[in-house]
Amino acid sequence: MKNGKLILIAYAVFFAAVTYFAVSMADAVLGIRRIDLADYQLAGFLPLKALVGLFLSAAITWFLWAGKKGHYRAELDEVIEEIKKVTTPTKDETRVTTISVFVFVGIMVVVFFVLDLIWSNFTLLIY
Repeated sequence: MKNGKLILIAYAVFFAAVTYFAVSMADAVLGIRRIDLADYQLAGFLPLKALVGLFLSAAITWFLWAGKKGHYRAELDEVIEEIKKVTTPTKDETRVTTISVFVFVGIMVVVFFVLDLIWSNFTLLIY
């Protein structure tokens, strides 16, 4: 693994996001019953929904971390290598691109204006 720290950070962020959604899902599923199990306190301070969500997110993250003999880690390593190849444009490239976008937008404004004039005159003839 060339990018071990970046991959670890990516999995940590993934784990945090999955934990948030898994806790919300556990809250919804456990709250369906007549007795609301989602807010049931374990050991006096930890709600059941937090434990279920944490377990679900840990299982999903572990599956992606260790599943298929590290296949997902290898793909993530390749993605990071590709991202490192991305370069930012220079000022000249940015200026040329911006000018070409403005020119294209101006041409399209004129084209749509002309088409709108033609269409409005055509509809006036019909009605």
